[in-house]
Amino acid sequence: MRVILYSKTDCSQCDAFHFELTDLQSEWGFVYEKRQLGPGDPLLVEWAGTFPVVEIAAAGSGQPLRLSSPTSQGQLRAEIRRAARVMEGG
Repeated sequence: MRVILYSKTDCSQCDAFHFELTDLQSEWGFVYEKRQLGPGDPLLVEWAGTFPVVEIAAAGSGQPLRLSSPTSQGQLRAEIRRAARVMEGG
């Protein structure tokens, strides 16, 4: 499973999600990447007002699940667990 956090500067929710994801990574062993979007990045404009954005891609599951604000840390944790269990076959 691969999880990508799309973040922007001065985003306290992005920082909170980063720490949550690093904790979850140690628990579930997925590949984690944080992508800091800067000025001029097309995704920064496209996703304005929806940060943080998290993509969860589980092997064989098709399109990645994309979560964006106002997602809670609890919902993020639940989606990571669900995707990890799918990967484990349960």
